[in-house]
Parts: sequence; structure tokens; C-alpha cells
Amino acid sequence: MNIQVRHISTFLNQWAPPSTKLDYDNVGLLVGDPHQEVSKALTCLDVTLDVVDEAIASNCDLIVAHHPLIFKSIDRINPTNEQGKIIFKLIKNDIGLIAAHTNLDAALDGVSFVLAKELGLENLKFLDSSYNISRKIVLTTGHSESDSVLKLLNYYSAEEAHYYKVEGKKDHQYTYEAIIDEHHVADLEKELEKNGLLHHGNFQVMDVASPSKNVGMGVVGFYRDKGLTQQQFLDTVAEALDVKAVRFSGSVDRIKKVAVCGGAGVSLTGNAISEGAHAFVTADIKYHDYFTDTENFLLVDVGHYESEVPVVTALQQELTEAFEGLEVLETEVVTNPMQVYLPDVKQNPQE
Repeated sequence: MNIQVRHISTFLNQWAPPSTKLDYDNVGLLVGDPHQEVSKALTCLDVTLDVVDEAIASNCDLIVAHHPLIFKSIDRINPTNEQGKIIFKLIKNDIGLIAAHTNLDAALDGVSFVLAKELGLENLKFLDSSYNISRKIVLTTGHSESDSVLKLLNYYSAEEAHYYKVEGKKDHQYTYEAIIDEHHVADLEKELEKNGLLHHGNFQVMDVASPSKNVGMGVVGFYRDKGLTQQQFLDTVAEALDVKAVRFSGSVDRIKKVAVCGGAGVSLTGNAISEGAHAFVTADIKYHDYFTDTENFLLVDVGHYESEVPVVTALQQELTEAFEGLEVLETEVVTNPMQVYLPDVKQNPQE
């Protein structure tokens, strides 16, 4: 099968459903033809002119980025500004552009999970799983091939799927129940209709109070044994993320439980403290937010780019594994606009 842009979009949508994005965000296929064939793709954090030139030089048909190039509505596309130049060049060279942003932030094994693994944390779970997107579905049908129905439910990431025979009915009927995320409901119903399971059946959807296990923000994890000292932890963060300087506040003796959130996640500081985390690693912390008024707690700012750039490799690996025959490259362009100046520390000459 020839791989098309829409196939890659579908894969990314299953991993990071667009419906889980934040309201201000713009994700999915932003530039290009969904039916265009793709033989080579490039993953990146930011879409810049240098990244597009890299894609052109490498004969890529598609760029998969974390940060969207287009946030707000645009009224013209011409090469008179940075955004216009990029879009103009993408279209002119038949290169598609897909963005997975806050939906990938909220995804299982998404941005924060990648960051947590980069820092060597284990036993990972969502820091904030308050997304109310779980739904209970109840399917009553005369279809008795339970394995095929359960397989279909499993395809849509159903949890707690089970079935039972409806007693007292003239015609044999079976009821299937499962918990699935809201964004899968419509597609599941279409597939059930397509397979004739709703011809003499009934399909109900109900709200569920429990949070989804597949969607959330931030991650909590642990270090083994006694954990790390504050110095060891800061060294680990700096080395793992290749940062020259780390901003932090607070003090802690040993760090075993750690919360992380890629990008601007300081709003989750309270969640991290409530979870009993000894440290919270995120980015874009404002001055007054460093005052946490919490003992034995470390608040760490590693930089926006640094906290999210590991997902570029994760995207490359996931797409390579998912699509046999698709060559996926990871950008070699450093798109971080922020620079750090470290002055030389000169020793006082000995007398």
C-alpha cells in the first residue's frame, strides 16, 4: 500500500486525538494534500525556513511538527513575512505539514512521558487526569460472534470490555459493554453500522465519572531506591536535556518522586505538590511563580525548547515503527531562539 499523508494523520490522531487539544490550538494537517503519497518525512519541534530547506534538501514529502505554524486565521499567503515564506515554500515544493501540539501534550506516551523517560523516571502516570472524556457504551445486538465484536472494541481502545446473553428474548441477543474515550465513539458507531451490528440492535452512550487513563497533562514518576540528592538531580537534568543552565527555587534533601510537564506547565505546580513530588520540572516559569511556599520541594525551569525537543525523536521512532517503507528523519536544525551567555570566570592572579 502506498503511504499517503492521510494515513499518517490517522495514525497521529489515534495516538493524540485532535479533540483533546486546548481551545486556542490548531493541530492536524495544516498544509498539503491528504492524498499525497509520502516516502520520506521529517520530524521537528518548530517549523522554520531552515527546517523547510532541510526537508527540501532531503527530498521529504512531509514535515511532522510539534508546534503549529498556523495559530490564527490568515488572509493571504505570499513571501513577504516569515510565515508566508514558509507556507509559500511548502506549497511550492509539495511538502505537507502536520502538527501535533497540545493533543500530543495530553496523550499517553506523549510529550511529558518522553521527558520523564529522558530523566530516567519509572512507574509513570499522568499528573492531572481530570479530563472528563470517558464514556460507557452499551451495544445490544443479535450478533453472536463475540470475539469479532470484542476485537473491534479493542481497536478503539476500549477498556473493561465484556458481554452477556440477554435472557427472556425471543431472538437471541447479546449485550456488549465497554469504557472508551469520547473521541472514539462516533467512529465506533460508524463501524458497527458498517458491519450490520446495528441493523437489529441498539447503541447507547453514557457519561462516566472516572477519568480517562489515556489522556491527561504532566507526568509523575519515581527514581529507584533512595533517589537522588538535589545536586545529583540537577546534574541529571542538565546532562539528560543538554542544558547549560537550570533555573530553580526551593531546597530538598533527597528526590525520589518527580513531576514533569513539557512546555509551560507551571499551572500544575499545585498538582505536583499534592502528589507529594519532591521536584517539578517544567518551563516558562514567571518570577512570582518561583515562590511556592512549600518545604522540601524543588521547582525547576529547564527551558521550553529543552523540555519538549525529546519528542522529536519519539515522533521519528513512532512513525518509523508504524509505517514500513517510510523513511523518517529527525531534524538536525536547532530551532531554539533562546541563547545563554556564560562569561568566563577569571581567577584572581596569585600574588
